[in-house]
Amino acid sequence: MTTIRFSKDKISIQNIGQQRFWIGISAGLISAVSISLFFNYSREVLRFLTYISTDLLILKPNELRFFDYFFTSLASTLGLSVTIWIWMGNNNHNRSKDRLYKQVSRANALLIFWLFIFVISRFGSILPIVLFNTPGYDNYLNLYEDYWIIFVIIPIVVFMQSWLTVRMVYRAEKWIFISLIFCALTTFALKMTTTVDQEKLNWSYHQRFEKDYQFIDQTIKTALAKYGVEFDTETIDVLKKWYTESSQEQVARVKMSFTYDIPVSMDTIILEKIIIRNFKQGGWYLNSIGYWHNWHYAEPKDILKQIYLSGKDSDQTKELFEILKEQINLVNTPAIDWDDHRNYTETERRKGSWAEYRIPKQILKQLSEVRDSLSVNDKYSDYLKELPVIKERE
Repeated sequence: MTTIRFSKDKISIQNIGQQRFWIGISAGLISAVSISLFFNYSREVLRFLTYISTDLLILKPNELRFFDYFFTSLASTLGLSVTIWIWMGNNNHNRSKDRLYKQVSRANALLIFWLFIFVISRFGSILPIVLFNTPGYDNYLNLYEDYWIIFVIIPIVVFMQSWLTVRMVYRAEKWIFISLIFCALTTFALKMTTTVDQEKLNWSYHQRFEKDYQFIDQTIKTALAKYGVEFDTETIDVLKKWYTESSQEQVARVKMSFTYDIPVSMDTIILEKIIIRNFKQGGWYLNSIGYWHNWHYAEPKDILKQIYLSGKDSDQTKELFEILKEQINLVNTPAIDWDDHRNYTETERRKGSWAEYRIPKQILKQLSEVRDSLSVNDKYSDYLKELPVIKERE
C-alpha cells in the first residue's frame, strides 16, 4: 500500500509552543470577555439615549435572547481570532513558505478582528442614535424579523475566516472542530456572565410613567366591568407609547371620530379620556402661544354634539362629561415652579409647560361656551356639578 505523505504538519501544542499556546488561549478568553462586556454595556448606553429623548427601545424576550447570543457568539469567535494571531507568531518553520503563510494568517486574523469590531460598532451606534432615537420611529426596521440570517452568518464567517489561512500552514481538522465546541461553550458562558440585565433600565422607564400606566390599566379594567368594553393588546401597547407614529395616529383618529354626526362608540370615548389624562400628543407642538394646532384632542363643541346625540341617561353621556372634566383640568393645570420641578411626574411637567405657554385661546372660549350651553338645559344639571370651574389664566 502506498503511504501518502502530507507536506503540511498537523497543528499541535508542540509546533505552536506550549507557552505561546496557553498565552493564546488566555488572551482569547480575556478578549472575548472584554468584547462581550463592551457590546452589552454599549447597547444599554445607546438604549438610554432613547430613554431620554423618545420611547425607550424595549425588545421582546425572543429578540433580546437572540441578540444576546449574537453578541456573545461574535465575542467568542473574535477571541478565537486573537488566539490564532498569537499562535501563528511562533518560529517553528518546516517549509520555506511557512514564515510567509504565518504572516498572512496573522494579518488575516487581525483584519477579521478589527473589521467586525468596527462594522458592529459603527452600525450598532448609528441605528440607535439616528433612527431609533428619532421621535416618531415605530419599529420600521425590524432587524430580528427581516435580517436575522445576517446575525447568524457573521459569527460563522468570523470563525471560518480565522481558520482559513491557518490551513495554509497546518492541517487543523480536529482543532477546528474542538475550537468550534470551545467557542460554543464560551458563548453560553458569556451569555450567563456578561449580559446586562435590561430590566433595570426598563423598570426605571416604567417608574417614570407609573401613574400614567396605572390610570390606563385601571380605566380599561373599569370599562370592561361596567360597560363590557374590551381593548386588544395592540391598542393598549400603543396607549403606553408617547412618540411613535402609531401613538400619534391613534390620537388623531380618536379626535376625528368626534367630528362625525353619528354617536361615537364607548371604546373611543374611553380612549379619548385616557389620551387627555395622560396628555398624549398627536403631533408636534408649535411654539406659537395659543396656536390651534397645539390642541390634539376632541374639540369641546364636538363633545357637546356627541352629548346631544347620546341622550341624557346613557353611559356614553356620563363618559363624555368625564372627557369635558379632563379637558377643563388640563387647561386649569397650574404652572410648575422650577424649585418644585422634581416633585412632579414627567406627564405633570409636560402639562404644566403646555398650559403655561401653548393653550389655544379658541379652546378656552369653546369650553366656556359649551358649559354655558349645558347650564341652560336642566336635564344636565347633575352632570354640571361635577365639572370644575374654568380658571382665568394671566
